[in-house]
Parts: sequence; structure tokens; C-alpha cells
Amino acid sequence: MSLKNKLLSISVLLHVFFFTFAFFFRDEVGYWFFLIEFILILSLSIFIWLIRKALQPLEYIDIFSTLLKEEEFTSRFSYLNQPDLDKLISQFNILLERLHKERLVAGERHHVFEKLMDESPIGVLLLDTNHHISEYNSSAVRLLQNDQLNHSDRDKKDLLLDIHSINQNYSIHEIAINQHQLISRGDGKRLKIGHYQFRDRGFYRSFYLIEEFTNSLIKSQKESYVNLIKTMSHEVNNTIAITNSLLESSLSFKQQLSQESGVDFEKALKIVINRCYSLNQFMQGYSEIVKLQKPIKMSFNLTQLVENLSNLFYSEMSKNKIHLKIDLEEELKINADPYLIEQALINILKNAIEAIEDQEQLDNNRNQIEIRLKSKTESKSIRLDIIDSGCGISSEVKQQLFTPFFTTKATGQGIGLMLIDEILTSHEFQYQLANNCEQKGAYFRISFNHC
Repeated sequence: MSLKNKLLSISVLLHVFFFTFAFFFRDEVGYWFFLIEFILILSLSIFIWLIRKALQPLEYIDIFSTLLKEEEFTSRFSYLNQPDLDKLISQFNILLERLHKERLVAGERHHVFEKLMDESPIGVLLLDTNHHISEYNSSAVRLLQNDQLNHSDRDKKDLLLDIHSINQNYSIHEIAINQHQLISRGDGKRLKIGHYQFRDRGFYRSFYLIEEFTNSLIKSQKESYVNLIKTMSHEVNNTIAITNSLLESSLSFKQQLSQESGVDFEKALKIVINRCYSLNQFMQGYSEIVKLQKPIKMSFNLTQLVENLSNLFYSEMSKNKIHLKIDLEEELKINADPYLIEQALINILKNAIEAIEDQEQLDNNRNQIEIRLKSKTESKSIRLDIIDSGCGISSEVKQQLFTPFFTTKATGQGIGLMLIDEILTSHEFQYQLANNCEQKGAYFRISFNHC
């Protein structure tokens, strides 16, 4: 029961008691009984009026609390020409005015903040206290998702709200607070993701800043390895040329030796010559990256090119007991450099075959490479998928994809993916290398523009 109701109840009970007492002694008091009753009624009315006036500030406090709860700061209280109560009303109106102004300022700041968030090229992910994504900007969606290749048929906001999938793809939960990490997106692009915290109403909240680091990183890396490869290639090729010339000349001394010694002498020199030739071939692999020509674009039949490459690798796949499945749409033409595109596809197919060969336990009944080439009318593009049933991509390797000279092969040079990246990037074709979702192995997906 409220204080007002308690006071009213006490007043009524007290006056009822006096009414009852006067009624029992009405014969003794005579006509004074009516005067006493009138005085008691007047007294009760005055009591009720005084209680309401005394407790009126509480009513205003209750109304004020309701306005605060509903965040209705535009309302104002009217003055009642009662000095004490008007002072309270004045303070309430001042507070409401200040809250209204602060709300307008906060709204303007929030609008500016949202505008900055939307226009910023840096992606922002803001987590709540339960480590769920509460806010993000469009750059975060753009950077964390390869929309055209991976999620064209799903709502990107729903995907982005799934923090579990982001952790699976980018392992952002492993980034320490106030630290950043370079992460591969799987399509040759690198992201710099930083993890930071701020205090909000007594609780710490995390946020991530995401920046595409691809162009500046590639530029600095390329400048470094191009100069290094040019210097090494120049020195190695000159040395090999001179060395092979001397070794070839030295073979003429075979006639001056005994028959048995001459055979050993020739064998030893040929081993050294072959090693020099292998070293020369090794350096040429790196030189191909440096000397890669700019695309000479022309219209050509991509379907025919893919079919020719399938026939080219058919015997090698059969030898390794790999089943080749082809699903090609006829007469799909693109505008690109056919030689460079062929080089890229050869490397992709080689990697797919090697991924199956690298498995610890081969299942000859399930070893398969599938090639799909389809036209996508909704995106006005052509999509090529090369899917293998190999060992897939580990989380450690995933972060190093397309890193110059990185390789998991004992005798590899780490230039296969580099060459693919250089060729597809120079054509501005989007691509992605990732693990299969519903089966083991990986896929390489390229999105070509229609001719």
C-alpha cells in the first residue's frame, strides 16, 4: 500500500471513530451533535486535502520516473503557483531540458559515428559482453566475405552475425588483445585484423579493426623478391654457362686417360653438368614470376581450353587411379590471355593431383577430381570449379596461402600459387581456394567475366 493510501486510511478510521463516539452520546449533547458531525466532516475533508497537497511532490516524482523510463524528454510540467511545489517542478523541467539536449547531441554524435563507420574503408566488428557481434559496418562485410564467389545465395548479414563461422574462417579468437595479425582470406588477399577493448558501463567489450593489407604487402614483397631473383638469376646463369662450357671442354681429356678411368671421368663430369642444368631449370622457375608478361587479351573458347587440359592430364590421373569427372557448358567465351590462363589452370590441376597423392591413406575408389564450368546468369559471370578429394588445407597452411615461396612440398619452390595469383590478379578475375564443406578435399574457384 502506498504512503498516500495509508494516511488516507488512518484519517478515515480516526474520523469514523469520532463519528461513532458522538453518535452514542447524542442524547447527552442534544443539538450539539449536528454541530459536532459537521465539524468532523469538515475536518476529514481538510485532512484529505492536506494529505493530497503534502504528497503531491511524490506524484510528480512518479510521473518524472515514468518519463525517464520511457525516455520522453520533450514533456514539461506546468507550474501551480505553489512556491514549494513550483521549485520542485522547476528542477524537473531543468533536468528534462538537459536530458533532451544531451540526447540530441548524442544522437548527432551517433549519426556522425555511423556515417564514419559506413564510409570507413576499415572494417569494424563490435562485440557485446557475451562476445556476440552487436554492430558492424559495410567494410567488415566486404572484407570478411567473398560475396560473389562464396555466398551469392545467402544473406550476408545473417552470415556475418555468425561469430562461429568467422572464427572458423579467420581464427580471430586467437588474436590477443592490443595485437594484430595478418590473415589470408583464401583468394590471395591478406587482412590485417587487430583486437582491442574498451570499457562500457563497467564491462569490457572487444572490437576488431579489419584492414585490407593486400596491395601494400604485395608491393613490398614483390619489390624485395624481384630484385633478389634478378640478382640471383643473373649470377647463377652466368656461373652455370661458364661452368658448363669448361666441363664440356674437359670431356676432351677423356682420350688421355685409360679406358676405365675415362669412363669414370666422363660419368662424373656428366653428373655435374646435369646438376648445373637442374640448377638452371630451378632458377628459371623463379624467373617466370619476374618476367611474367602483361596479359594480351583476346576472345577465346574457355570450354575448349578446359577440355584440352582435361585430356592432357587424363593419362596422369589414370596412372594415379584418379577418376576425372567433367561437367562443362558448351561455347563459353572469355576475353583474356589464353596462354596465361592455360598456365594458371595447369598449376591448379597439378596441385589437385598432388593433394590426392599426398594423402596418407589412398582410397582408389574415391580419388576424384571434378571440373565444373558453368555460366551464372544472376552474376553475369562464368564460374570454374576444380574440386579434389585430397587431404584438404590445414589451418596452419591456410594462413600462408599465396605467400611468396611458401610450400609444404619437400622439393617445392613455392611459386605455383604465386604464378596463379599473378595471372588471375592481372586479369582482375576473382578466385578462392578453400576446403570443401560437405566432403574431404578442397576446391579452387575462379569467376570469369563474360566475353
